[in-house]
Amino acid sequence: MNKTIAAVTTTIYLITGCCNVAQAKTSTNTIAPNVSVFDSAIYRDLFGTPEMRSIFSDENQIKNWLLYERVLASAQAKYGVIPKANARKIEQAAQFKNIDINALRAGTNKVGRPIKTLIKLVNKKGGRAVSNYLHWGSTTQDVMDTATVLEIRNALKLLDKQLADVIKLTAQLSEKYKRTVMAARTNGQQATPTSFGFRMATYMVEFYHHRQRIAELLPRVSIGQSTGAVGTLAATGPKGLKVEAEVNKQLNLNVPIIPWNASRDHFAETLAVVGLINGTLSRLATDINNWSRIEVGEVKEGEGGASSTMPQKKNPRASEFMSGLARMARVRMSGALEITDHADTRTGSPWIAEWSLIPEMFLITSESLNRAERMFSKLKVYPERMKQNLELSQGYSMSQAVMQYLAVKIGRDKAYKMVKAAIKKAKPNQTFRQVILSNPTLKKSIGDNLDRLLNPENYLGAAPEMVDRAVRTVKKGI
Repeated sequence: MNKTIAAVTTTIYLITGCCNVAQAKTSTNTIAPNVSVFDSAIYRDLFGTPEMRSIFSDENQIKNWLLYERVLASAQAKYGVIPKANARKIEQAAQFKNIDINALRAGTNKVGRPIKTLIKLVNKKGGRAVSNYLHWGSTTQDVMDTATVLEIRNALKLLDKQLADVIKLTAQLSEKYKRTVMAARTNGQQATPTSFGFRMATYMVEFYHHRQRIAELLPRVSIGQSTGAVGTLAATGPKGLKVEAEVNKQLNLNVPIIPWNASRDHFAETLAVVGLINGTLSRLATDINNWSRIEVGEVKEGEGGASSTMPQKKNPRASEFMSGLARMARVRMSGALEITDHADTRTGSPWIAEWSLIPEMFLITSESLNRAERMFSKLKVYPERMKQNLELSQGYSMSQAVMQYLAVKIGRDKAYKMVKAAIKKAKPNQTFRQVILSNPTLKKSIGDNLDRLLNPENYLGAAPEMVDRAVRTVKKGI
């Protein structure tokens, strides 16, 4: 029986990424396998960057809980709510090195919250000098909410930096290809000419808007929570408001207009803003994937995923993952309204949902931006193929250019009907040029301007200038 347990334990250790095989062979502890892609030893690097994972790690979270307790004691000591000597003892005891993670997990499993056990462990280290004043007038939600705010603030700043990096790359592509003609497609069909740089600029501007949203969101979400059981500061005493202000000052957070125990609108807004970033990444991924098809061949990802069975195949992995991660983000974005559904002063169930929704949304988005940056830095662009694809329309994509030229002379409605009627009479495989030359009225009205009107490079309108304007605007904010 013991051999069986040891064998099973060895397997579990290997699955979860444990390197100490000797320990695995001798241990009889049951280790839960990693069942989430976010924690999987195999998949986790595909679903979150190391930087974002560090922000929401257990270690960083515990350190933020302890930071809150230290700052609270310091603020209370400043205003005489607790003795300064005891605050110094709390400062010494409330350190990560003094926390037994296994004990913290066991206590959390029992209580359903980690802070009671955290306080117990700090008290054990500091003795009565600590236990008499630690967590004075505070509550579990104060500790955990403030820690979450600190994590969100750093996570938003990381996303902002990643967005800036992606904007730089899209700006380079926008400028380089602002006059590179390609077919604009609406509803999957060729419409009129556009430029590849113009298309890139639309993503660039969306990323720029997301940076603006983050800048606007940060002050609203960077608010502390240190007002006690139901937010009234009753347990802190007459110096409560001063202590609250000092706590937030030391944490470099804003003082909330009013305690937000049940008001989670700023967290919901965070999920919505981060979700919108994935909306842009999803649109971008769809376009890159479509343009990468061998039948289209207008761009190709510099990196790619090889097929396990088809030697010739190189899959567009970046756009694939950006699209897949966006689908995961949509599910979590829908949770934005769920976490606002508190009753009275506080309800546990929507609060619990935050513990998963918030870090997972940030992990997804950080990895997707990482994919986008890598993709843009190595993107291969094929202008000749873009031109060839535009020519597949046999010149009909220039019908609006001809119509607008005629409209100046005879009015838009009459010009539209004239060109439309001529196209309807076109024979199979007859080009738009042939249609015009076979129509006496059109041929005479257009005269020597035909070559100019059918040249896609002459029908980009103000696209190059708009690209320049967009690039100038976003570069000011980088």
